[in-house]
Amino acid sequence: MPNKDDEHAFERLCDLLGPEVDLNNAHQDRFAKVTPSAEGVCGEEPGIGFDLEAFDQSRALKLPGKREKPLCLIEVRDFALQTHNGQLRRHNNAPCWTHLAEVAGLVTTCASHTPKAIALAWLHHTVADTSITLRDIERRFGAAIADGVRCLTGSSNTLISPEIRRERDRQRLAEGDADVHTVKLADMAVNLADIAHHDPDRARDGHLEEMRLDMSVLTHGDEGLKVLVSDLWTDALRGLSSA
Repeated sequence: MPNKDDEHAFERLCDLLGPEVDLNNAHQDRFAKVTPSAEGVCGEEPGIGFDLEAFDQSRALKLPGKREKPLCLIEVRDFALQTHNGQLRRHNNAPCWTHLAEVAGLVTTCASHTPKAIALAWLHHTVADTSITLRDIERRFGAAIADGVRCLTGSSNTLISPEIRRERDRQRLAEGDADVHTVKLADMAVNLADIAHHDPDRARDGHLEEMRLDMSVLTHGDEGLKVLVSDLWTDALRGLSSA
C-alpha cells in the first residue's frame, strides 16, 4: 500500500504528509502543532511539519466541556466510498471500494472485532491512494483512527531504498494494536485470495516472502485470521510452484 511520494525518511507521522505545499491553500494547518496554553486550552500554530510529541500529548488533552465525537461507521463507510470514487484495483480493474468492503466484511466476522477495526478496514487505503491527509482523518474520526491508518500506510519515499522502506513499514505495523493487526491480516487474506490468479508475476517477485515477514509481526491480530492467512499463503505458494 504505497504512500504518496515524500521528501523525508518515512519514520514518523509527518512523513505521510508529502512534499511542502502552499501555506495559503486549504490545508495550511495539516497536523498543526498542538500545545496546551497557560489557561489549559489547546493553542495551534499552523505548520506544514508535524510535532509528533505534541500529537501524542494532545491525545490526552481535553478541552473544557468538549467530548470526542462518537464514531459512526456509516459515516466512515460513506467517506471511504466517496474518496475512492472512480478508482480501480491494479490487478483486476475492479472498483477500489470492493476491496475495502471485502476487508471490512472479513473483519466483522472476527469474534474480537471492534468499531475501530471496521473503521480502519474502510480507511486503510485512504491516505495512500487519495489526497486525504492524516490530519483530515484525525479531525473527522479522531486521533486513534488516524494513528491506526498511519500504521497501515506504506511509504514510497524514493530517497531510501525499497528494502529500508519495507523494513520501516513493518516496524510501524509491529507498533500497531490488535485492531491494526486484525485489519492488516484481513487485507492480506483478501489479497492472497487474488494474487496468484490475477498477479502471479508480482507473487513470484518476492511479494509472498514480504507477506510472510509481515505476518511475523502481526502478533496481536485475530487468531482465526492468522490461520486463514497462513493457509491462503501456503495455497498461493503451492499454486505458483505448480504453474
